[in-house]
Amino acid sequence: MLLSALSESLERELTYPIESETVVDRMGTVRIEGPNGDGDQTIASILEPIGTTSFDSADGLFATIYGNLSDDHIGRKYYDDRGTQQEPRDDTSETEDVSF
Repeated sequence: MLLSALSESLERELTYPIESETVVDRMGTVRIEGPNGDGDQTIASILEPIGTTSFDSADGLFATIYGNLSDDHIGRKYYDDRGTQQEPRDDTSETEDVSF
């Protein structure tokens, strides 16, 4: 399933509030397609590491699934909005002041 169709499917197929275990039972085998045809993930593989939780709406469930997709779904890592490659930060203890 394309990520863009997931929200509508969650709204149509499930009744809220709903427990994550019930979502996995009913829709756990649904595959979310990766952007380049690879990196597919099932809903079960996304929700099971989170543990038991309850969702009050399809929007909340979608946000949880979307926020826990693998790195394959985020596009080009370490690139800013101008296409410039950024170096990954190894030491996050130092913070930089950024002025806009």
